[in-house]
Amino acid sequence: MYTAKLSHASILGVEATFRFDEAFISEDAILFDLIMAIHMIEMIILICLCVTTVHAIFPYPRNGALLDELVAYYFSRLYTQNEILGFLLFVHNVMLSKRTLKRILRRLNLRRRGIENPLVDIVSKIIDLRRFGYDQVDYRTMWRLLNTFCGVHATQETVRLALTVIDTDGVNARRRRRLIRRSYHSRGPNYCLHVDGYDKLKPFGISIHGCMDGFSRKIMWLTASHTNKNPRHVARNYVEHLKRYKRVPRLIRTDAGTENVLIHRIQIALRSRHNDHMAGVNSVSVGRSTANQRIEMLWSFLMRNFTTFWRNLFNSLVEDGILSNTDPLHLECVRFTFLPIIQVHLNEFRELWNMHRIRRQRNEDQFYGIPDVMYNQPIIYGMFDQSFALPCDDAALDDILDQYTEQHLQRGASHEFRQLITLNVTGLNIEAFGVIRTPDVAKALYRLLVSLLLQLVL
Repeated sequence: MYTAKLSHASILGVEATFRFDEAFISEDAILFDLIMAIHMIEMIILICLCVTTVHAIFPYPRNGALLDELVAYYFSRLYTQNEILGFLLFVHNVMLSKRTLKRILRRLNLRRRGIENPLVDIVSKIIDLRRFGYDQVDYRTMWRLLNTFCGVHATQETVRLALTVIDTDGVNARRRRRLIRRSYHSRGPNYCLHVDGYDKLKPFGISIHGCMDGFSRKIMWLTASHTNKNPRHVARNYVEHLKRYKRVPRLIRTDAGTENVLIHRIQIALRSRHNDHMAGVNSVSVGRSTANQRIEMLWSFLMRNFTTFWRNLFNSLVEDGILSNTDPLHLECVRFTFLPIIQVHLNEFRELWNMHRIRRQRNEDQFYGIPDVMYNQPIIYGMFDQSFALPCDDAALDDILDQYTEQHLQRGASHEFRQLITLNVTGLNIEAFGVIRTPDVAKALYRLLVSLLLQLVL
């Protein structure tokens, strides 16, 4: 094992390692221009496909447009006669009777029935529209697209039957009215670790940070603290994970928040000497938090099995007038009294989750089983561990912990608040409080601390 310590430069990114050649930049620029040109050609083709039909597409009427132009435009938008009369009256200040409107429509040869295009043209246009991004729309939307934007006249029944043949699977899926979920693929444990923060208890001064393995859905860590936005605190969770498992994941997935910058740099530095296509900067994936699919799923379970209870408890304290979540001193008291038991609750949730059995999902090509078993025994599923051996020893990780991370605050409370409690309020050592085991005891201690602090202020 490579045992040399990681230097400060390797953590922050050595310019020689991550240097971009000007030739590559120019090639990327040429490639980008080529892609944009292809997209422009595709758009022109789509416009031509929609315009070159036997029926005209009426543009939005210009100022001072003639009555015939207004009627033709609104008719082409598939509005009813009453709706057309309403537009003429309220938008253009033109009052017509329905009888007059019918005469205008007959004179302009505008009608709904008996003008359907040949079936070959309809099917061809549907295929073209699906090729250019309309492959998930229902038959009503496709019918409207054909009649309004492409100038192809077709009935809803014809479009429905055509889509049933062209896209049988899509029609059946839409008929079931089930949410179409994104497909997730992973090559094994440690292929991708999903990292994110959870802020549902943040109004009460408590922030949660977690990580989940994408393949096994095993929770790697779940911690409660006073913040999940400080990159030095967030990075500590990751480095402690590395020390515990002695392996580097192939990829980590986070959002673009500044709290993740140190995790990114540590991951890139540890993966910079590997030869796979995901080494170095490619070992970090950044995207929207809502698209971090695996851990967002975890937060939904945490809401039902953890968050709702604690949020209701804190809201009851607010309603009783005992807790003001705009008072920093009250939030310090909340963390001092409740954070230890909340962390115990999170640890229990993590253990229960990692040993529970994930059921097989209908219509989902996903592995299922017990997260701990899937993570430690991937050979059962025909997979193998995707992680790499640490390129450094424990001493180097200890140096990273000392230089780039900070320990979580004891009981989540600031040093000044702990001194205030131990010296001025109770006279007890911080260790004398111990770990609170029940929410009722935590509530009683919170009430006592708030009353003592109020007496001290008065």
